[in-house]
Amino acid sequence: MSHTADVGAVRRAVSGYADQLDAGPGLADRAGQAATELAANLLRHALPGGWILARPLPPSAVEIIAVDHGPCAGDATAEAGQPPRRAGLGYGLAAVARVSSYFDIDTCPGRPTTVLAVVASSGATRAAALPAPRAWAGISVGLDETCGDGWAVAEVSGGTTVAVVDGSGHGNYAFAAAAAALAALADDPADLDSYLARANAAMLGTRGAAIAVCRLEPGCGEMRCLSVGNVRGAILSDSGPHTLIHCRGTVGAHVVPPPARIACYPWPAGAMLVLWTDGLADHIELTAYARQSTHDPAITAAALYRDHSSDSDDSTVVVVKSQARP
Repeated sequence: MSHTADVGAVRRAVSGYADQLDAGPGLADRAGQAATELAANLLRHALPGGWILARPLPPSAVEIIAVDHGPCAGDATAEAGQPPRRAGLGYGLAAVARVSSYFDIDTCPGRPTTVLAVVASSGATRAAALPAPRAWAGISVGLDETCGDGWAVAEVSGGTTVAVVDGSGHGNYAFAAAAAALAALADDPADLDSYLARANAAMLGTRGAAIAVCRLEPGCGEMRCLSVGNVRGAILSDSGPHTLIHCRGTVGAHVVPPPARIACYPWPAGAMLVLWTDGLADHIELTAYARQSTHDPAITAAALYRDHSSDSDDSTVVVVKSQARP
């Protein structure tokens, strides 16, 4: 966000996402209002600048994330649930909370601020106490209009499967490889043992991709993970960070899949799993983000992207948090 014209561009884009959902009257107006307030807030207060990520959440919501680099995005009255007040172009962050069905903010004087607003087609006109944070969230930012990364989460058979895929290269060809890998996962998300063979067969003829697929089993406190290529991952728990093992290779590059094994890790109560592509730094000190454990995982994912993106490659970050208490 660097110019007043950017505010209008953000509003139009977010309203367009709402219109695509065809979720009933009012959604585009409320989502556009939230986007306008967040964009204007960044323009007025964020130094040395900030940015907004937005996406439709089918069937009837729009997710908006506003991120700055500090020292603070200004009006944080919404966090305390105070009534909206006049502030330049609109009513500030309290107005964003008012039109959101789900609102979260991570802010502290002198530090960067991250704001999450989910505007839904119903029940979104009244401010309410924050619900329990979602168990997982992710963001993808592409160099081109088409992002070559992909991610997916499926809650099936008493567990959660999370995947991050980095298609080789950029643009449409990388996207095609990532899409094939995720389509193979959708056929049977709980079957990690046969996934590598299924994905490799589905991706033949594409550029191939790096993949990381994890199967979380809270009932037995275990996580199984298959990782091939340069998708990085780590688990943060009370015992500290634990880096995930990855194997070399590219899935879909040859008829025979690259040699890889499924590794097992503890998945204790209160743990946090982070997977990220090589658009971010190889090594990230996750303990610095432990204070965000009470926030929505989208807040953590956006902060990780802000702090560690190289801005020279497609970037994806997915965060999964155990909902069990330590």
